[in-house]
Amino acid sequence: MLDDLSLFIAIVAAGSLSQAAKNQSIPTATLTRRLQQLEKTLGCKLLHRTTRGIQLTHEGQSYYERCQPLISSLQQATQELSHHILDPIGQVKLLAPINLANTILKAFWASFLHKYPDIRLEICLDNKKDHLLSTGADLALRIGQQQDTSYIQKYICSLQTMIVASPQYLAQAPNIYHPNDLKNHSWIIAQPLSTIKLQRNHEQIEFKLENFRAQITNEMQICTELALHGLGLYYLPENVCKAEIVSGRLIKVLPEWQTPVRDIYAIWPSQKLLPTRVRVVVEDLVAYMANLG
Repeated sequence: MLDDLSLFIAIVAAGSLSQAAKNQSIPTATLTRRLQQLEKTLGCKLLHRTTRGIQLTHEGQSYYERCQPLISSLQQATQELSHHILDPIGQVKLLAPINLANTILKAFWASFLHKYPDIRLEICLDNKKDHLLSTGADLALRIGQQQDTSYIQKYICSLQTMIVASPQYLAQAPNIYHPNDLKNHSWIIAQPLSTIKLQRNHEQIEFKLENFRAQITNEMQICTELALHGLGLYYLPENVCKAEIVSGRLIKVLPEWQTPVRDIYAIWPSQKLLPTRVRVVVEDLVAYMANLG
C-alpha cells in the first residue's frame, strides 16, 4: 500500500497520469491499475481524470494533504540512510588491542581521519575478545583467527615476532648460541607475549618467559624503552622496533631461528551489514599494513 500511496502522491505532483507514468518510468496502464488498487483498499475515489489532467475528490484532497508530508519525510529519510550507507559518513566504533593501536597503528589513525573528514572514529583500546557485541562496536581488531562462527573475519596482515636486545646488554650478558641459552637471561616481558616458540629446520623449542626484570601488561612502548636501556632481552613484533633495529640501537637475537607470526584480523558480527564508513576502515588498514612491509 505504501508504494501505491507514493504513486498517488506522484500523480498529484505531476498533474496527470501520463506525466506521472513518464516520471516514474512505468506504463500508464500500470499506474492506473495501482491507483485503482489504492482506491479499492481505501474504499473511496481519490481523483477523476479530466481533459486537462486530474481533479482530486474531496477525500482525495484531504488524503493528499495528510499523506504528502509523511511520504516526503519518508523519502528524505530513505535517501539520507542510503547516503550514510553508501558514503563514508558517520561514526565508527572500533575495538583494538592496546599494543597494536598505540605502536604499529599509531600513525594510521590521523591519516585515516584526514582522508575521511566526515567519519567520526571512536577507538576503544580493549583486549577482551567477547566485548564486540556487548559494546555495540562496529568492528574489532583481534590477534589470531577467532573460533566464534558468529563473526565475519577479514585478514589484515601478519606480524613477524623477534627477540631483541641492546648492544649494551649483549656486551655484558652471557653469549647466546642456542634457544636453551635464553633461559639464563633477564627478560622484559610485554604481556601477553610471555611464551616463545622457536624453530630451525626440524628442531622446535618452546618455553615460558619467567626470569624477568620487568613485566608490563599491554604496554610495549615502555618495554621498548627498557630494552634500549640494556635491561634485558625483549620479545615483540618486528614492526614495533623496526626503526631501532635499522639504527642499531636494538639487535636481533638468534636471527637464524624462526619465531611465530601473529596474524591480525578485523572481525564484525556476521548478521551485521557493513556500511561504507566501516568498510573503508578495513580496506585502509589492509593497505596501511601492506605499505609498512
